[in-house]
Amino acid sequence: MPTGLKALLLVVASALCWLGACRLAGVREPWDAEAYWRLWVPASLALSAVAGWFWRKPGWPAGVLITFGQLPVLWIADGESGGLWVAGVLILGVLALPAAAVSALAARLRRGTRR
Repeated sequence: MPTGLKALLLVVASALCWLGACRLAGVREPWDAEAYWRLWVPASLALSAVAGWFWRKPGWPAGVLITFGQLPVLWIADGESGGLWVAGVLILGVLALPAAAVSALAARLRRGTRR
């Protein structure tokens, strides 16, 4: 599968997951959920590991795309004129770091098991 298509599918799937998290929690934005740090962030890290395993080399984009899958959800909730749009992008950039590390590690582990 071409990398661009793989990236698009991962962002769409991630956005749907984050939207589902919002619906389940009854909030407009994922990080407004009471269980965001306790449930949704660990779940996204686990999903990043799985995606990194299948993404292969280098692996880290999978975690970044999963984290930034929250961006369409923010756009849906706040629209283009949302006052915290820039802050949201910056926060997602920071949150993407551990997800990128987890997905990169999973990709590396997969390469190690295939030698």
